Amino acid sequence: MNAYDSEVAEGTLRAAGYEVMSEGDAVERKSQKVKGEKRGQAYEQNELLPVPFFAPDIILMNTCSVREHAEERVIGRLGMLGKLKRTNPDLIVGLMGCMVEEHREKLFKRFPVLDLMVGTRNIKQLPNLIEQVIKTRKQVAQIKQDGISIEYTELISRKSKFHAWLPIMTGCNKKCTFCVVPKTRGTEISMPADEVVREAGRLIREGVKWITLLGQNVNSYKGDVCVGAGLKPASTFSELLESLCHLDGDFRISFITSHPHDATEELFRVIAKNPKISRHFHLPLQSGSDQILKRMGRQHTYPEYKRKVDRLRELVPDIAITTDIITGFPGEAEEDYQATVNALKEICFDGAFIFKYSARPETPAAKLKDDVPFAVKNQRNHELLKIQKQMTDDNNQKRIGKVSEVFVEGLNERNPKQVIGCSIHEKKVVFFGDRLLVGAFCFVRFNEIKHETFIGETTK
Repeated sequence: MNAYDSEVAEGTLRAAGYEVMSEGDAVERKSQKVKGEKRGQAYEQNELLPVPFFAPDIILMNTCSVREHAEERVIGRLGMLGKLKRTNPDLIVGLMGCMVEEHREKLFKRFPVLDLMVGTRNIKQLPNLIEQVIKTRKQVAQIKQDGISIEYTELISRKSKFHAWLPIMTGCNKKCTFCVVPKTRGTEISMPADEVVREAGRLIREGVKWITLLGQNVNSYKGDVCVGAGLKPASTFSELLESLCHLDGDFRISFITSHPHDATEELFRVIAKNPKISRHFHLPLQSGSDQILKRMGRQHTYPEYKRKVDRLRELVPDIAITTDIITGFPGEAEEDYQATVNALKEICFDGAFIFKYSARPETPAAKLKDDVPFAVKNQRNHELLKIQKQMTDDNNQKRIGKVSEVFVEGLNERNPKQVIGCSIHEKKVVFFGDRLLVGAFCFVRFNEIKHETFIGETTK
């Protein structure tokens, strides 16, 4: 969702006449002659040196509050920018995103370097807010309290010609005790289904080949009835997927992130019968211990989760399932940790994001005693990562020799005779192919794997 918001911000600023630069644009590489001595002989050679070229007038950071580490990085960068601003007082420093929603105007007091803060529901107002700062040289904030933090716009500056993020809902009504999302993104609000379908159609007509539907809890989507164009009603996520699959064009659909409570049999059946839907399903487990799951407020037990995974694999045998795990949650005893170890080994996920627990301010879990020592959290985290790597390697080895549909994203920078693609299971694939394949779907046989990248060859 933050990646999408950044693309909206960039497109909006470009349309207002701003030039958007990357960090690498701020230095120029200049050559100078360097004299030296090598094996007793004098020599001269060219050496490239970074020389300051031009600096930005405005620096914006889009922030995340899901983990403490993400906020610590922002705080560290604000300290660095404070030093930069002492040499360039006209520099404008701004924050966007969830950290703004969480801490709000308190950030102005803590970080005088800040000139501007923009909430997740106010991105389109960025040019006007920047102009206010320029004219008044006062701190400006626009943080709307309600509404939906989704902006459908043709001004979006997508990073890929062929891939597009498409938010369909925002916020979350679940009560997970560790999660700050209900505070930063609000309660669940879904985009009307006809708007989602219309936006997807526009993207496809522009040449987009892969659309990723976004939501903090994407499969709890509840849109309005879809009307017109002979489309079926789409008030649930399953029905919305059906409607999108009926759009004309050669494209694929994926989605993130799902909650086990809303991962239904109906959804699994829709995936099974529609080849346009990705064969990758991200379903956060968080813990293998029922006691910890209850303390987390996850609304499911491990056996219930396992039954859903088993049913999904029955209906979609080639599905790649990934997950999220938190270790070191308050009260996690050794037997709770071992339950998570057993869960990873039993389900054998294709991949997992595994994190050490960190308390987020004003969440229910923050009131619990953080009683798992950091050293224990760290050890458990490393052990889980090692176990999951083995599971990932085992699953990848099972795909060797098999044929998969692959979308060709571009040329391989290391070898222009090769192309890079994404399989229908959302695995990275490299194979020899003509540049004319870029932007097309083809079938590839996986011959080997190197560092989680499949090496393959096209099949007829």
